[in-house]
Amino acid sequence: MKETGRFYLPEDESPAYYNLSKNLQASGWQKCQSRGLADFSDTNFQFDEQAAQCLEYKHLLAGLVQTYCPEIMPATYVTNDHNWPDVVNKLADDRWILKPSLLNNGQYIKIFQTLNDIKAHFLKSDRMGGEHVIQHYINNPHLLRDDRKYSIRMFLVITNFSGAFLYKQGYFNVAKYPFSATDFNDLKPHLTNEHLFATETNVIQIPSIKFEFFPVIYPQIAGVIKTLMSALQQLFPTAFMSQGKQAIALFGMDFMLDDAGKIWLLEANHGPCFPVDADHPLQSWLYDGFWAALIQNFVKPIAGNYKQPGESANFEQVL
Repeated sequence: MKETGRFYLPEDESPAYYNLSKNLQASGWQKCQSRGLADFSDTNFQFDEQAAQCLEYKHLLAGLVQTYCPEIMPATYVTNDHNWPDVVNKLADDRWILKPSLLNNGQYIKIFQTLNDIKAHFLKSDRMGGEHVIQHYINNPHLLRDDRKYSIRMFLVITNFSGAFLYKQGYFNVAKYPFSATDFNDLKPHLTNEHLFATETNVIQIPSIKFEFFPVIYPQIAGVIKTLMSALQQLFPTAFMSQGKQAIALFGMDFMLDDAGKIWLLEANHGPCFPVDADHPLQSWLYDGFWAALIQNFVKPIAGNYKQPGESANFEQVL
């Protein structure tokens, strides 16, 4: 297996390319100006588009889960400008969270406390249209000792030549403000999206290794991902068959733990927004190890035209 090689990654296209390029150069790889001369390039990130979109687009993910494994996600319905009355009629009179299907970072996300609130929203002329998902709000989230809510981000590598692999560490997005079970006028205690507000960061990011209970819930997280990957393979079997160039996809998978100890899948983000700042607090705790493991386990085997990823204690095979 090649220890080093040549690569081509347009660094300005994504934070993933920027970080991987930096780490490849630090480990002795040569950057070249043409993807045709590279042992590894951006073309090796061209995993099956339909399968990737099925995870990334919230309405497609909801359909996949509803068909194959509804137990892994809070009740989630696909709604749009035409079917919303029928969808609302299916909902229990409880709290629901509405998310645009094609947007991330909490953009245009809304929490409703009653069905009447949902109906009033859809009757507005100035609301955002298009495909959305409406997901049952987890009323009983597990809270940290200071009563703050959190979500968990994990990293998944999907390949078209050797299955899928979950990185065994992630981080917690911890809300800066204490959770309230009754006050929903301020969304800050309830939403744990990093880029929720333009003027301030809504969360504190803490590596999962710092939480003593994380090893207890990790097997459940891995189990949810295994179930999801099995479903994706059933729907897109050819996506996991290498028919030429070996390819991978990087996903950030978001979870929430409830106070009964159950892990729920919330959503998936294709090519998540990795930090590019060298001083970011997660770099030394999480990302330095992640990029090194990604290079060892996936980049080098692809560059050397090997059909199996390298051996690593950092990844768990989930398909």
